[in-house]
Amino acid sequence: MTADLISGRLGGDVFPAQVLGREHRRYPASEGQEDAFANLLTWPALNNLLATQRLDAPRMRLSAGELIDTSAYTRLRRYRRMADWNAPIPHLFHQQLREGATLVLDAIEEMHPPLRVVVTQLEAWLRTTIQVNAYASWTSRQGFGVHWDDHDVLILQVSGRKRWRIYGTTRLAPLHNDVEFSNEKPAEPIDEFVMEPGDILHVPRGCWHAVAASEGEPSLHLTCGLVTTTGADFLRWLTQQMVTHAAVRSDIPRRPEEYGPWTQSIAELISMKLKSPDVVDEYWGHLDVTDEPRPVFSLPDAVTGDLADDTVVRPASLRGSVTMDGAVVTYSAQGRRWRFPAKVGPMISHLHQEGESSVKELRELVPDASSSAVVKLLRTLMDDGALVCEVST
Repeated sequence: MTADLISGRLGGDVFPAQVLGREHRRYPASEGQEDAFANLLTWPALNNLLATQRLDAPRMRLSAGELIDTSAYTRLRRYRRMADWNAPIPHLFHQQLREGATLVLDAIEEMHPPLRVVVTQLEAWLRTTIQVNAYASWTSRQGFGVHWDDHDVLILQVSGRKRWRIYGTTRLAPLHNDVEFSNEKPAEPIDEFVMEPGDILHVPRGCWHAVAASEGEPSLHLTCGLVTTTGADFLRWLTQQMVTHAAVRSDIPRRPEEYGPWTQSIAELISMKLKSPDVVDEYWGHLDVTDEPRPVFSLPDAVTGDLADDTVVRPASLRGSVTMDGAVVTYSAQGRRWRFPAKVGPMISHLHQEGESSVKELRELVPDASSSAVVKLLRTLMDDGALVCEVST
Protein backbone atom coordinates (compact mmCIF):
# COMPACT_ATOMS: atom_id res chain seq x y z
CA MET A 1 0.00 0.00 0.00
CA THR A 2 2.86 2.43 0.79
CA ALA A 3 4.30 2.05 -2.72
CA ASP A 4 0.87 2.86 -4.20
CA LEU A 5 0.61 5.83 -1.87
CA ILE A 6 4.00 7.13 -3.01
CA SER A 7 3.31 6.70 -6.73
CA GLY A 8 -0.14 8.24 -6.30
CA ARG A 9 1.24 11.26 -4.44
CA LEU A 10 3.83 11.76 -7.17
CA GLY A 11 1.17 11.78 -9.88
CA GLY A 12 1.45 8.25 -11.21
CA ASP A 13 3.09 7.91 -14.61
CA VAL A 14 3.29 11.70 -14.92
CA PHE A 15 6.23 11.65 -12.50
CA PRO A 16 8.69 9.46 -14.49
CA ALA A 17 7.57 11.07 -17.75
CA GLN A 18 7.75 14.75 -16.76
CA VAL A 19 9.50 15.24 -13.40
CA LEU A 20 12.07 12.51 -12.79
CA GLY A 21 15.57 13.75 -13.60
CA ARG A 22 14.29 17.18 -14.64
CA GLU A 23 13.48 19.33 -11.63
CA HIS A 24 13.34 19.25 -7.85
CA ARG A 25 9.82 19.09 -6.49
CA ARG A 26 8.41 18.74 -2.99
CA TYR A 27 5.19 16.83 -2.35
CA PRO A 28 3.86 17.88 1.07
CA ALA A 29 1.83 15.41 3.08
CA SER A 30 -1.88 16.07 3.18
CA GLU A 31 -3.77 16.14 6.45
CA GLY A 32 -3.75 12.64 7.91
CA GLN A 33 -0.69 11.53 5.89
CA GLU A 34 1.91 12.62 8.45
CA ASP A 35 2.51 9.02 9.54
CA ALA A 36 2.55 7.62 5.99
CA PHE A 37 6.16 6.41 6.32
CA ALA A 38 6.30 5.82 10.06
CA ASN A 39 6.08 2.05 9.59
CA LEU A 40 9.00 1.93 7.15
CA LEU A 41 11.66 2.62 9.77
CA THR A 42 11.02 3.25 13.45
CA TRP A 43 13.62 4.34 15.98
CA PRO A 44 13.40 0.94 17.78
CA ALA A 45 13.96 -0.83 14.44
CA LEU A 46 16.99 1.35 13.73
CA ASN A 47 18.37 0.64 17.21
CA ASN A 48 17.94 -3.08 16.60
CA LEU A 49 19.78 -2.93 13.27
CA LEU A 50 22.70 -1.07 14.84
CA ALA A 51 22.90 -3.60 17.66
CA THR A 52 22.53 -6.82 15.66
CA GLN A 53 24.01 -6.23 12.18
CA ARG A 54 27.68 -6.10 11.18
CA LEU A 55 27.64 -2.59 9.76
CA ASP A 56 31.23 -1.86 8.84
CA ALA A 57 32.17 1.50 7.37
CA PRO A 58 31.41 2.86 4.87
CA ARG A 59 28.02 1.14 4.89
CA MET A 60 27.37 2.61 8.33
CA ARG A 61 29.15 5.89 8.93
CA LEU A 62 29.02 9.14 10.85
CA SER A 63 29.64 12.47 9.16
CA ALA A 64 29.85 16.05 10.36
CA GLY A 65 30.83 17.96 7.25
CA GLU A 66 33.41 15.23 6.65
CA LEU A 67 33.56 11.57 7.64
CA ILE A 68 34.41 10.91 11.28
CA ASP A 69 37.18 8.38 11.84
CA THR A 70 35.66 5.09 12.96
CA SER A 71 38.19 4.85 15.81
CA ALA A 72 36.21 7.60 17.55
CA TYR A 73 33.15 5.42 18.01
CA THR A 74 34.07 1.75 17.33
CA ARG A 75 36.34 -0.90 18.80
CA LEU A 76 37.85 -3.93 17.09
CA ARG A 77 36.20 -7.26 17.92
CA ARG A 78 37.95 -10.54 17.18
CA TYR A 79 36.33 -13.91 16.46
CA ARG A 80 37.67 -17.43 15.98
CA ARG A 81 35.68 -18.31 12.87
CA MET A 82 34.56 -14.94 11.53
CA ALA A 83 36.33 -11.90 10.21
CA ASP A 84 37.26 -9.23 12.74
CA TRP A 85 35.22 -6.07 12.59
CA ASN A 86 34.94 -2.62 14.14
CA ALA A 87 31.83 -2.73 16.31
CA PRO A 88 30.15 0.55 17.31
CA ILE A 89 30.31 1.30 21.05
CA PRO A 90 26.93 2.79 22.05
CA HIS A 91 28.07 5.56 24.40
CA LEU A 92 30.84 6.71 22.03
CA PHE A 93 28.41 6.49 19.13
CA HIS A 94 25.82 8.56 21.00
CA GLN A 95 28.43 11.16 21.90
CA GLN A 96 29.33 11.79 18.28
CA LEU A 97 25.68 12.21 17.36
CA ARG A 98 25.13 14.52 20.30
CA GLU A 99 28.00 16.70 19.07
CA GLY A 100 26.46 17.13 15.62
CA ALA A 101 27.22 14.04 13.55
CA THR A 102 24.73 12.59 11.10
CA LEU A 103 24.23 8.83 11.02
CA VAL A 104 24.09 7.25 7.57
CA LEU A 105 23.13 3.64 6.91
CA ASP A 106 23.42 2.49 3.29
CA ALA A 107 21.26 -0.10 1.51
CA ILE A 108 19.03 -0.47 4.55
CA GLU A 109 16.32 -2.10 2.41
CA GLU A 110 18.51 -5.22 2.20
CA MET A 111 18.14 -5.88 5.92
CA HIS A 112 14.79 -4.35 6.86
CA PRO A 113 11.73 -6.20 5.41
CA PRO A 114 9.20 -3.32 5.56
CA LEU A 115 11.47 -1.30 3.27
CA ARG A 116 12.38 -4.18 0.98
CA VAL A 117 8.72 -4.83 0.11
CA VAL A 118 8.01 -1.19 -0.75
CA VAL A 119 11.23 -0.68 -2.70
CA THR A 120 10.63 -3.81 -4.80
CA GLN A 121 7.28 -2.37 -5.85
CA LEU A 122 8.76 1.06 -6.58
CA GLU A 123 11.47 -0.55 -8.72
CA ALA A 124 8.81 -2.25 -10.84
CA TRP A 125 6.97 1.06 -11.26
CA LEU A 126 10.04 3.18 -12.09
CA ARG A 127 11.77 0.34 -13.99
CA THR A 128 15.10 0.75 -12.25
CA THR A 129 17.09 -0.47 -9.26
CA ILE A 130 16.79 1.54 -6.04
CA GLN A 131 19.08 1.72 -3.03
CA VAL A 132 17.68 3.18 0.18
CA ASN A 133 19.93 5.00 2.65
CA ALA A 134 18.74 6.12 6.08
CA TYR A 135 19.82 9.46 7.55
CA ALA A 136 19.37 10.36 11.22
CA SER A 137 20.47 13.67 12.71
CA TRP A 138 19.82 15.77 15.77
CA THR A 139 21.47 19.18 15.32
CA SER A 140 21.67 22.02 12.80
CA ARG A 141 25.17 20.94 11.76
CA GLN A 142 25.20 19.79 8.14
CA GLY A 143 26.38 16.22 7.71
CA PHE A 144 27.73 16.68 4.17
CA GLY A 145 27.69 20.37 3.29
CA VAL A 146 26.53 21.61 -0.10
CA HIS A 147 26.85 18.72 -2.59
CA TRP A 148 25.22 16.96 -5.54
CA ASP A 149 24.50 13.30 -6.28
CA ASP A 150 25.15 11.41 -9.51
CA HIS A 151 21.69 9.81 -9.39
CA ASP A 152 18.11 10.97 -8.92
CA VAL A 153 16.73 10.62 -5.42
CA LEU A 154 13.35 10.41 -3.74
CA ILE A 155 13.37 11.51 -0.10
CA LEU A 156 10.77 10.22 2.35
CA GLN A 157 10.61 12.16 5.60
CA VAL A 158 9.84 9.51 8.22
CA SER A 159 9.86 11.50 11.47
CA GLY A 160 10.99 14.87 12.74
CA ARG A 161 11.73 17.76 10.42
CA LYS A 162 14.70 18.70 8.28
CA ARG A 163 15.61 21.92 6.48
CA TRP A 164 16.62 21.64 2.83
CA ARG A 165 18.39 24.21 0.70
CA ILE A 166 18.32 23.64 -3.07
CA TYR A 167 21.01 25.42 -5.13
CA GLY A 168 20.24 24.22 -8.64
CA THR A 169 22.29 22.47 -11.30
CA THR A 170 25.65 23.55 -12.77
CA ARG A 171 26.13 20.57 -15.11
CA LEU A 172 23.25 18.84 -16.84
CA ALA A 173 22.93 15.09 -16.16
CA PRO A 174 26.39 14.40 -14.66
CA LEU A 175 27.61 10.80 -14.58
CA HIS A 176 29.48 8.82 -11.93
CA ASN A 177 32.46 8.47 -14.29
CA ASP A 178 32.03 11.72 -16.18
CA VAL A 179 34.45 13.37 -18.58
CA GLU A 180 34.40 16.57 -16.53
CA PHE A 181 33.05 17.75 -13.21
CA SER A 182 31.60 21.00 -11.94
CA ASN A 183 32.96 21.63 -8.46
CA GLU A 184 32.09 25.32 -8.12
CA LYS A 185 29.22 25.50 -5.64
CA PRO A 186 26.42 27.97 -6.31
CA ALA A 187 26.49 30.84 -3.84
CA GLU A 188 22.80 31.20 -3.05
CA PRO A 189 19.95 28.67 -2.81
CA ILE A 190 17.10 28.84 -5.30
CA ASP A 191 14.69 27.19 -2.87
CA GLU A 192 14.52 26.55 0.87
CA PHE A 193 11.93 24.61 2.86
CA VAL A 194 11.40 22.31 5.82
CA MET A 195 10.48 18.68 5.17
CA GLU A 196 7.70 17.58 7.51
CA PRO A 197 6.78 13.97 8.43
CA GLY A 198 5.09 12.29 5.47
CA ASP A 199 6.56 14.69 2.89
CA ILE A 200 8.22 13.46 -0.32
CA LEU A 201 10.96 15.29 -2.21
CA HIS A 202 12.52 14.60 -5.60
CA VAL A 203 16.03 15.91 -6.28
CA PRO A 204 17.47 15.27 -9.76
CA ARG A 205 21.08 14.22 -10.21
CA GLY A 206 23.51 17.08 -10.40
CA CYS A 207 21.32 19.36 -8.29
CA TRP A 208 23.34 20.97 -5.47
CA HIS A 209 21.68 20.78 -2.04
CA ALA A 210 22.36 20.92 1.68
CA VAL A 211 20.42 19.39 4.57
CA ALA A 212 20.33 19.98 8.32
CA ALA A 213 18.11 19.02 11.26
CA SER A 214 17.85 22.65 12.30
CA GLU A 215 14.34 22.46 13.71
CA GLY A 216 15.36 21.36 17.20
CA GLU A 217 14.20 17.74 17.07
CA PRO A 218 15.52 14.33 15.98
CA SER A 219 15.04 13.80 12.26
CA LEU A 220 14.88 10.54 10.33
CA HIS A 221 14.55 10.35 6.56
CA LEU A 222 15.08 7.80 3.80
CA THR A 223 16.80 8.58 0.53
CA CYS A 224 15.84 6.33 -2.38
CA GLY A 225 18.66 6.51 -4.91
CA LEU A 226 17.58 5.53 -8.44
CA VAL A 227 20.09 3.87 -10.74
CA THR A 228 20.29 5.99 -13.88
CA THR A 229 19.36 4.69 -17.33
CA THR A 230 21.18 6.91 -19.80
CA GLY A 231 21.80 7.23 -23.52
CA ALA A 232 25.22 5.69 -22.91
CA ASP A 233 23.52 2.59 -21.48
CA PHE A 234 21.21 2.47 -24.49
CA LEU A 235 24.14 2.67 -26.93
CA ARG A 236 25.95 -0.17 -25.18
CA TRP A 237 22.84 -2.31 -25.55
CA LEU A 238 22.45 -1.24 -29.17
CA THR A 239 26.01 -2.39 -29.89
CA GLN A 240 25.11 -5.87 -28.68
CA GLN A 241 22.04 -5.92 -30.92
CA MET A 242 24.13 -5.08 -33.97
CA VAL A 243 26.26 -8.24 -33.80
CA THR A 244 23.54 -10.01 -35.77
CA HIS A 245 25.08 -8.30 -38.83
CA ALA A 246 28.15 -9.84 -40.42
CA ALA A 247 29.61 -6.38 -41.12
CA VAL A 248 29.64 -5.63 -37.39
CA ARG A 249 31.12 -8.99 -36.48
CA SER A 250 33.85 -8.73 -39.09
CA ASP A 251 37.29 -7.25 -38.46
CA ILE A 252 37.85 -3.54 -38.93
CA PRO A 253 39.49 -2.97 -42.34
CA ARG A 254 43.23 -2.29 -42.35
CA ARG A 255 43.60 -0.65 -45.76
CA PRO A 256 42.90 3.11 -45.72
CA GLU A 257 40.90 2.98 -48.95
CA GLU A 258 38.39 0.65 -47.23
CA TYR A 259 37.81 2.86 -44.16
CA GLY A 260 35.20 5.13 -45.71
CA PRO A 261 32.97 2.46 -47.28
CA TRP A 262 33.15 0.35 -44.12
CA THR A 263 32.16 3.17 -41.76
CA GLN A 264 29.38 4.13 -44.17
CA SER A 265 27.97 0.59 -44.07
CA ILE A 266 28.11 0.54 -40.25
CA ALA A 267 26.41 3.94 -40.10
CA GLU A 268 23.60 2.70 -42.34
CA LEU A 269 23.03 -0.37 -40.16
CA ILE A 270 22.90 1.71 -36.99
CA SER A 271 20.66 4.32 -38.62
CA MET A 272 18.25 1.63 -39.76
CA LYS A 273 18.01 0.26 -36.22
CA LEU A 274 17.54 3.71 -34.68
CA LYS A 275 14.76 4.56 -37.13
CA SER A 276 12.66 1.69 -35.80
CA PRO A 277 9.77 3.27 -33.86
CA ASP A 278 9.97 0.49 -31.27
CA VAL A 279 13.70 0.54 -30.52
CA VAL A 280 13.47 2.47 -27.23
CA ASP A 281 10.52 0.40 -26.05
CA GLU A 282 12.52 -2.70 -26.98
CA TYR A 283 15.36 -1.49 -24.76
CA TRP A 284 13.04 -0.88 -21.81
CA GLY A 285 11.59 -4.35 -22.31
CA HIS A 286 15.10 -5.80 -22.30
CA LEU A 287 15.82 -4.09 -18.97
CA ASP A 288 12.60 -5.44 -17.49
CA VAL A 289 13.05 -9.07 -18.45
CA THR A 290 16.75 -9.18 -17.51
CA ASP A 291 16.38 -7.44 -14.14
CA GLU A 292 17.74 -9.52 -11.26
CA PRO A 293 15.24 -9.71 -8.39
CA ARG A 294 16.09 -9.13 -4.77
CA PRO A 295 16.81 -12.42 -2.97
CA VAL A 296 13.87 -13.95 -1.13
CA PHE A 297 14.21 -17.23 0.75
CA SER A 298 11.19 -19.49 1.24
CA LEU A 299 12.29 -21.99 3.87
CA PRO A 300 11.19 -24.64 4.63
CA ASP A 301 8.67 -24.92 1.77
CA ALA A 302 11.20 -24.28 -0.99
CA VAL A 303 13.16 -27.33 0.17
CA THR A 304 10.28 -29.66 1.05
CA GLY A 305 8.22 -28.65 -1.98
CA ASP A 306 5.07 -28.38 0.13
CA LEU A 307 2.49 -26.04 -1.40
CA ALA A 308 -0.82 -26.06 0.43
CA ASP A 309 -3.97 -24.40 -0.90
CA ASP A 310 -3.45 -21.38 1.34
CA THR A 311 0.22 -20.96 0.41
CA VAL A 312 0.74 -17.53 -1.17
CA VAL A 313 3.17 -17.39 -4.08
CA ARG A 314 4.44 -14.47 -6.14
CA PRO A 315 6.91 -13.87 -8.96
CA ALA A 316 10.47 -13.35 -7.77
CA SER A 317 10.68 -10.44 -10.21
CA LEU A 318 7.91 -7.89 -10.64
CA ARG A 319 9.36 -6.72 -13.96
CA GLY A 320 8.78 -9.82 -16.11
CA SER A 321 6.49 -10.15 -19.11
CA VAL A 322 3.88 -12.63 -20.38
CA THR A 323 3.23 -13.23 -24.08
CA MET A 324 0.80 -15.54 -25.88
CA ASP A 325 1.71 -17.14 -29.20
CA GLY A 326 -0.89 -19.61 -30.40
CA ALA A 327 -0.74 -22.70 -28.19
CA VAL A 328 2.15 -21.41 -26.08
CA VAL A 329 2.35 -18.87 -23.25
CA THR A 330 5.81 -17.51 -22.45
CA TYR A 331 6.89 -15.94 -19.18
CA SER A 332 10.13 -13.92 -19.44
CA ALA A 333 12.06 -12.68 -16.42
CA GLN A 334 15.58 -12.61 -14.96
CA GLY A 335 17.08 -13.11 -18.41
CA ARG A 336 15.24 -16.43 -18.87
CA ARG A 337 12.06 -17.76 -20.49
CA TRP A 338 9.55 -20.35 -19.38
CA ARG A 339 7.07 -21.78 -21.91
CA PHE A 340 3.78 -23.48 -21.03
CA PRO A 341 0.63 -24.74 -22.78
CA ALA A 342 -1.85 -21.96 -23.51
CA LYS A 343 -4.39 -23.42 -21.04
CA VAL A 344 -2.27 -22.21 -18.10
CA GLY A 345 -2.07 -18.73 -19.59
CA PRO A 346 -4.79 -17.30 -17.29
CA MET A 347 -2.86 -18.51 -14.24
CA ILE A 348 0.49 -17.11 -15.43
CA SER A 349 -1.12 -13.81 -16.45
CA HIS A 350 -2.91 -13.54 -13.11
CA LEU A 351 0.34 -14.01 -11.20
CA HIS A 352 2.08 -11.45 -13.37
CA GLN A 353 -0.66 -8.84 -13.06
CA GLU A 354 -1.66 -9.29 -9.43
CA GLY A 355 1.81 -9.91 -8.02
CA GLU A 356 0.74 -12.66 -5.63
CA SER A 357 -1.97 -15.27 -5.21
CA SER A 358 -2.83 -18.35 -3.18
CA VAL A 359 -2.29 -21.77 -4.70
CA LYS A 360 -6.04 -22.39 -4.48
CA GLU A 361 -6.85 -19.27 -6.51
CA LEU A 362 -4.35 -20.30 -9.16
CA ARG A 363 -5.72 -23.84 -9.40
CA GLU A 364 -9.18 -22.47 -10.04
CA LEU A 365 -7.85 -20.55 -13.05
CA VAL A 366 -6.92 -23.83 -14.75
CA PRO A 367 -10.13 -25.90 -14.28
CA ASP A 368 -9.26 -28.57 -16.84
CA ALA A 369 -5.94 -29.42 -15.19
CA SER A 370 -5.54 -31.63 -12.14
CA SER A 371 -4.60 -30.09 -8.82
CA SER A 372 -1.37 -32.06 -8.73
CA ALA A 373 -0.39 -30.84 -12.22
CA VAL A 374 -0.85 -27.19 -11.25
CA VAL A 375 1.11 -27.66 -8.03
CA LYS A 376 3.86 -29.43 -9.96
CA LEU A 377 4.10 -26.52 -12.38
CA LEU A 378 4.30 -24.02 -9.51
CA ARG A 379 6.95 -26.09 -7.78
CA THR A 380 8.97 -26.17 -11.00
CA LEU A 381 8.83 -22.38 -11.21
CA MET A 382 9.86 -22.15 -7.57
CA ASP A 383 12.77 -24.56 -8.08
CA ASP A 384 13.89 -22.44 -11.03
CA GLY A 385 13.82 -19.27 -8.94
CA ALA A 386 10.91 -17.71 -10.84
CA LEU A 387 8.50 -17.93 -7.88
CA VAL A 388 8.81 -17.40 -4.15
CA CYS A 389 6.29 -18.26 -1.47
CA GLU A 390 5.25 -16.43 1.65
CA VAL A 391 5.92 -18.61 4.69
CA SER A 392 3.65 -17.66 7.59
CA THR A 393 5.15 -19.87 10.32
